[in-house]
Amino acid sequence: MTDRERRQSSDGPSEDSVWETGSGRALISLAALHLIEDAVGQPFPAAYLEVIRTRNAAYFERQAFSVVTPDGPEERSVAVLLSADGDETDAESVLSQWRTLQDEHGFGPQVVPFGMDGGGNLVCFDFSAGEPTVVSWQHDEAWDPIRVAESFAAFLERLI
Repeated sequence: MTDRERRQSSDGPSEDSVWETGSGRALISLAALHLIEDAVGQPFPAAYLEVIRTRNAAYFERQAFSVVTPDGPEERSVAVLLSADGDETDAESVLSQWRTLQDEHGFGPQVVPFGMDGGGNLVCFDFSAGEPTVVSWQHDEAWDPIRVAESFAAFLERLI
């Protein structure tokens, strides 16, 4: 049985199997996330809030996920969970990347990044249809963000 088959046949990944050993830190403040929640009009998913309390700015151990783009199936990755308590000067913070999506790329406030790969591509929550789904956005592609998973927990389950 492959590693992927073992993960799919279990009740889900263990918390530690998703994250690089020793990466991440305790969350200092929820102030930046509250600012975003106020703009979006919805709270962040409970599963996400649970993770960032102890794994804020952590590196993903399992990074790959599949998407179907207008050009066909692709493998994408996510390397780091953006800092939930960083300010707008921290390039790897939720707040900084959220502002950049709005100011430089014309997104509305409902698309909120939480993860990034090494090339500046983002994995985001999309709050536009109620419960936030997870989408992938490539900064060098012309198409809109592509849905990856129905929830943050489902996204973590898909990582290989």
